[in-house]
Amino acid sequence: MKKRGKILRDTSIGPGLLAIGLEQYPFQLEGMWKSDTAPKVNMVVEVEFDASQALSAIYPVADTQLAKEQAELAMSAARAKGAEVASGVVARLGVPMLLSLGLLVIGWFFLNAISVRVSSNFNPGLSFWKLLALLNSPNGVLQSFGSISGSSGMYGFLAIVCLAGPLLPHAWKDKRAHLGGLLPLLFMLLVVGLIYSGISSGISEAQGAASQFGGAEGARMMAEMSSSMAREALRAISVGLGAYLSLAASLYLAGRGTIKFLAAKAV
Repeated sequence: MKKRGKILRDTSIGPGLLAIGLEQYPFQLEGMWKSDTAPKVNMVVEVEFDASQALSAIYPVADTQLAKEQAELAMSAARAKGAEVASGVVARLGVPMLLSLGLLVIGWFFLNAISVRVSSNFNPGLSFWKLLALLNSPNGVLQSFGSISGSSGMYGFLAIVCLAGPLLPHAWKDKRAHLGGLLPLLFMLLVVGLIYSGISSGISEAQGAASQFGGAEGARMMAEMSSSMAREALRAISVGLGAYLSLAASLYLAGRGTIKFLAAKAV
């Protein structure tokens, strides 16, 4: 049988002394100490007992082994604490809320909201987050559609705020806080409206430029061409899985928030 102990007194002036818990055991260097280095005070050792429960061998424990054990204990404690925190969050928010928020995050940040069919072999997609960068572009929606670069800016900040909207009742104890569940859906509708407005504005600017050079006839021809281009562009754009997933999650959160608000208002 082996137990873990610690050296209390080395063997430089006589028999050594080690402790295992609250019990102390004297030991001799000869025959018991199983190492090529002398025992030192406070050294952690592995103590082996024989069948009669007498000390039979003492092995020093390497510092690397102690560090490994400490790391394992820390990881175990962290996992236990993490599991405790996670269970507390699940108990407080509920699985449906967490699942909906998770799906919304996936739909906004990781899946394509739309895809544009450029050719039979080239079908690039844009996530909802990239569409926010499109709106934030100083060149305008229509001009920036082909090459999106830069950050989402103010729209990205609003997206994060709206994403946290369904959690508002847990921070603000007011019945109106439940309406925070509508924020993701309202923000998505706002983005769609802004993109449509940006495209329409770009087409109007092109028509105005044509009328300056070609007069009424030029404006008419440009209007026909713009309408044709708009129709072709709409045919090339298809809604992606990210949009459907985000819409479903935001509708659930909006409905849940509305129901809870009406229930709180009726009390």
